[in-house]
Formats: sequence, C-alpha cells, structure tokens
Amino acid sequence: MKKPLFLSVFLLLSLTIQAQDVVGFVVRQMENYPKSRLLDIYKSCFQDYMGAEHLVTDKGGVKAYLDEELNATTLEGLMPWYYEPCGTDGNYVRVSIRPVKEGIVSEYLLLDAFIRSANAGKRPSVESWRERWQEIVGTIDQMNLNLQNYHEDRLFLDSILSVGKYAISHSPEFREAYRPHYRIVERNIFEQEILPLIHKAMIVRIAEIEVYPEFLSDYLSAARNVGAESVRREPGVVCIFPMQMKEDSCQIRIIEIYRSQAAYESHLKTPHFLTYKQGTHHMVKSLKLQDQIPLDAPSMSLIFEKMK
Repeated sequence: MKKPLFLSVFLLLSLTIQAQDVVGFVVRQMENYPKSRLLDIYKSCFQDYMGAEHLVTDKGGVKAYLDEELNATTLEGLMPWYYEPCGTDGNYVRVSIRPVKEGIVSEYLLLDAFIRSANAGKRPSVESWRERWQEIVGTIDQMNLNLQNYHEDRLFLDSILSVGKYAISHSPEFREAYRPHYRIVERNIFEQEILPLIHKAMIVRIAEIEVYPEFLSDYLSAARNVGAESVRREPGVVCIFPMQMKEDSCQIRIIEIYRSQAAYESHLKTPHFLTYKQGTHHMVKSLKLQDQIPLDAPSMSLIFEKMK
C-alpha cells in the first residue's frame, strides 16, 4: 500500500524524540495514521506509560517470533520509518524491524534491547494507568475527532480497565492500512544503543556541479524536479536540496542526505533519477561528490522542523 506523503516526510525527518502534550500527540497520530481508531491512540499511550505489554521470560520464543516476522515481510511492505516515540512523552520508542532488514541494526541488538526494556524496573499499576488514561481520553473527548467506532471503543476500554487489564491489539483498520512491525524499547536504551547506529548509517554529501552556460536553464529545472520527486516518493531520501551559487550561476551545489547505503542504491534505480541523469549528462561540465561527516546528527531534525 502506498504510504501518505506527509507520513514519509515527517517520520524520516524526525530523528529526535520530544515530549508531546495530549492534543499535539493525537493530532500527529491522526495526521500520520488517518485510519486510527481510539484503540490505536490508546495503545500508543499505554505503551508509553507501561512499556512492553508483558514480561519476557521465553527468549527463544521471542526470537522465533521475530525471525518469522523478518522472513515474512519485505522492505516494500514495511512502514518507511525506523522508529517513532510512543504516546505523549516518548518514554518508550517503537523500533521498526526495518533497520534490521536493512542491516543497520542487528537482530540480536533489537531483541536484547526489547527484552531488557520489558523486564527492567517495576511496572506501574493498572490503577495508576487507568487514572492517566482518564485524563488523556477526557482531552480527546473534547477534540471531537469523529473517529470510527469511537463510542464502542470508549466503552470497551473502560470495561477492560475496570477488571484490571490494559493490553490490547491495534484495530483491524490500523493493521490493514499500516501493517505495523516493531518492538517497544525504553527510550534511554534506544538513544544510547540503537539511535547511534541509525545515524552512523546515514549518507550525507555535497555534490559540486558545474553546468555549461547554454544548458543552465534546462539543468536548473531538471535539478529542482529530481530533488522534489526524490523526497516526495522515496522514504529513504531525507533531503536532496539543489542550490545555485550567487557568484557563479553555473556552479550548482546539492545537499544530499540518505538514510542508508541501501536507500542511496535504491535512489539510483528510480525512474525520476534515471530521467535526470540521462537527460542532463551532456549539460554537466564537471561533477564531484564530497562525502560529509555530520558533527551533530541528532540535531539535524531540529533544522528541518524550523522550516515548517
């Protein structure tokens, strides 16, 4: 299923985790996952508050289940993001199996982070979670979201909490539309052990291009188009931003950011890139690709956020 543009762009640029208020969280949830029901909003919030749904004692079973998911899914069938914060505060993080399939994070590391997150510390009581959920859903009630099956979901959630239960599955609509495959990881473990590997896998470069003057207008049009199409269509392209030097209009600089080597290689095979490359080859006098090392990769998302 084709993923919404705003979902791909927003999630790919969000490389830090920030606390969100209830309204902000719900608005983002519905923007990113418009098929969500109240059940799905609830699930993200209780994952943020309670962590994984159960303690992990059968490590072999947990590994077998992850192996099954990895074998049964394709990169095209997964959501484009590597991770996203849970709930309103981001105490826990949903880590997709995508970085495992792309070879960025080892299966062992994801399993170990998930197991330690599930087993660490004392889980909050269902009573405290029920009180917190009542605060959250009270705000949601006032937002008049017109969610599908809202009344029924509200009653169902009240009923399970009243008997001391809290864990639920995603709604059928959510599973069908987004096919979620992730593991819940405690935020500190994620930031210290997994996030650096995701940042390290990124490709950041500046393309230094000189264009023949007689082809400048046509080249600028082609460069603008391939940049916009790449960001719009490709989950693995974070940024392709062409610029023209003021001092010499034939000197072009393009900032390129790809999530991984796999994303870059995939980009080179896309129709829009091939059209650009083949159509502008005769226009380019010189080309030099300068790979860069980000000095503060976690802050990159703040730059993009300020552009909104």
